[in-house]
Amino acid sequence: MSNEVKLSTVGMNCPKPLIETRKALRKLKKGQILVVEGNHAISLKEIPKAMEDTGEEVIESKSMGDRWIIRIRKG
Repeated sequence: MSNEVKLSTVGMNCPKPLIETRKALRKLKKGQILVVEGNHAISLKEIPKAMEDTGEEVIESKSMGDRWIIRIRKG
């Protein structure tokens, strides 16, 4: 079983990417990694901030042109 789970939020606007990220994280086991991809610019800042507030570990947060990717380890 892969330790990474992918979630696409491409085409979703605020607050939907954050809501979907939280829902996906609830289904993961401690230590698993959620890879979130999206294109809503505000969410690239909003999701990592929200994860810090809840104790999840943001491993990576990067922009790739008009899309971004965030890797989060479930705490």
